[in-house]
Amino acid sequence: MCTTEKHMIVIGAGIMGASIAYHLASRGIKVTVIDKSQPASGATGSSFGWIHTTVSDDAPDAFLRRASVADWQRLEKEIPELWVNWTGALSYDDETLESQPNENCLRQPEISQLEPALNHPPQHAYFAVDDGAVDPIDATRALLEKACSLGATLKSQTSVIGFLRNGNHVTGIQTPEGVLNADAVILACGTGITPLLNTIGIPLSILASPAILLRYSTANHLINTLISGPDVEVRHARNGDILAAEDYPLSGNTENVAAETLAAIKIGLNGADSVSLLSQSVGQRPVPEDGCPIIGFIDDIPGVYVAVMHPAVTCAATVGRMVSEELISGYNPEIPAIYRPARFISLQKQP
Repeated sequence: MCTTEKHMIVIGAGIMGASIAYHLASRGIKVTVIDKSQPASGATGSSFGWIHTTVSDDAPDAFLRRASVADWQRLEKEIPELWVNWTGALSYDDETLESQPNENCLRQPEISQLEPALNHPPQHAYFAVDDGAVDPIDATRALLEKACSLGATLKSQTSVIGFLRNGNHVTGIQTPEGVLNADAVILACGTGITPLLNTIGIPLSILASPAILLRYSTANHLINTLISGPDVEVRHARNGDILAAEDYPLSGNTENVAAETLAAIKIGLNGADSVSLLSQSVGQRPVPEDGCPIIGFIDDIPGVYVAVMHPAVTCAATVGRMVSEELISGYNPEIPAIYRPARFISLQKQP
């Protein structure tokens, strides 16, 4: 347990900010979490929740994904209220099949044994036995509640209207309710990071990638794992509902997407006659411009730290651990150099 009197502010109460706050609070750091709305009301609230480890070796987030299972399992032990459904994931989309050797793939009889409700099981599929799924909203709340029980403070419905500065050094934030001083300000607010950094002249491009989360009611348990195919990506929620994730259409017509996904579920799964749409939501997933996670201090502005990436849910447990260690010690060599924000800042300085 760390006994330092440091105070750190985490801006953003989504899954990433909640994980960082919990890991800091568990080390004895005074933490204040700020969110302009409510916890998990941004991209986290519309996340599919797949703890997705399957990725090619050269993917920029491969290191984080492959550490994620152990970190989520650790969090389950530390926070009993946290619930992860370790069903594994059955994938037969083209990208996954191309990246996996044939010997790692299941054949049709094995697929039907895993998922007997599939009406048209594929010839081949990859089963990621270690994958799981988590309800991102529940997980965020559990992390924040545990952080607060350890002394953290949550301020929702609170906007950040500026940074406090002593020369180049950021020493806190300004809110409509007043000033909050801090030894470090951690930006974990997804697409909200870019406009905040613009106020202090730091260019950091984080794009918004919209995605749709669909929730369907069902009278039957239809899916044993998490299924990811070319036509549908579905799993059961903890309460039995079926969740589906879809890309945002160019037309912007999410109603059509919901209807097409429902049709695909009814065609693809035996016993899905009772399935009906409950809700749909669109989340603006934050994606760094070059697709690589951004984790680290802003060198030109001491006191500011950035943590943003996609997929945030998969990697939140690992990133929370690594970031908290760096914030306390000043440097964590476990974080790859390619993740550092300096790669963007240095480009801006080139003649």
